[in-house]
Amino acid sequence: MKRTVALSSALVFSMMAIACGGDAPEEAPAPEAPAPEAPAPTAPAAMDWVVTDDAAKTVTIDLVAGEDATNNNWNFNGHANGNATVTVPAGYAVTINFTNRDPNMAHSAGVVAKPAGPWSATPDVTPAFAGAITSNPASMTEATLNGESETITFTADAAGEYALACFVPGHATSGMWINFTVTPAAM
Repeated sequence: MKRTVALSSALVFSMMAIACGGDAPEEAPAPEAPAPEAPAPTAPAAMDWVVTDDAAKTVTIDLVAGEDATNNNWNFNGHANGNATVTVPAGYAVTINFTNRDPNMAHSAGVVAKPAGPWSATPDVTPAFAGAITSNPASMTEATLNGESETITFTADAAGEYALACFVPGHATSGMWINFTVTPAAM
């Protein structure tokens, strides 16, 4: 018992000596590493897949589903969750050349009223403009398959805020949609 007390006392006295500035050298605090610089912001990519011809009053959109791996290939030209906006003037004829490059899934495309809240897993497939939706839009097996293309044409005849979305169940709610704005006609 005496030996344990002696070792414990020696340990306490050693610690007190160090704490009171005894012979143990103080270590200088390590210098803080500088914070890494944030990457410089990049300009948004040009939407070269949307071409407007004001003289002819037309807009041509080359829309690609599964352009890249963004959002698990559930994207339009690499955009998802409303992070892109296609803008067309009211009264213009719009042609969407739709291609599906997603190697695993069928997709569709259509312009609809933007929901007030979150997307339904099975959104309404009523287009905002006559003809503004691909065929079999809610079918997992008959919508546009990998490597297939479809062209739709319609007139954007009412100004407003819409969405261009995929209607295969679960896709829009998982982020496969972008904004589609129709601006008032020029006076």
